[in-house]
Amino acid sequence: MNLYDRLRPDTDIEYCDCSQITRILLVYTLSVNPIHCYECKGAIDPERISLSNKRTEKIASWHRVFSSLYDLWMDSGEYENFAKKSLLNKEGEVNTEAVKIAKDLSTEIPTYYWWWHDFDDGDFTECPNCNGVIDQDNKHGVGKCEKCCIVA
Repeated sequence: MNLYDRLRPDTDIEYCDCSQITRILLVYTLSVNPIHCYECKGAIDPERISLSNKRTEKIASWHRVFSSLYDLWMDSGEYENFAKKSLLNKEGEVNTEAVKIAKDLSTEIPTYYWWWHDFDDGDFTECPNCNGVIDQDNKHGVGKCEKCCIVA
């Protein structure tokens, strides 16, 4: 097993077949690979964008925590409220790490973290991280914040 295998799915998923990767989404989609093309939303093999071992480890570590919290929320058991608060907490590790990763990757290719929210709570009207105005001319979600590298 090589390091990239940690972010490769063990099931068939749609991969990005765009000729160039111009922007990336860091998003949890119930698969083992949170790296997706901003344009087509297909998964991107980490080797295709030459992720370093350090970056691959950081993304895999963040993904494990995020998916664990998401699974607790979906379970709708006694941990549902804890998980939801953790997934929404802008000062919590799962979100601060994702923003750091997106900003780090953006030094090479624009990257956006797709911030989780419970659709029962309505749409975001401002950036969930900095509370600033979100650009509503956006391909995904209700908008994006360039400052925070977030799609909401």
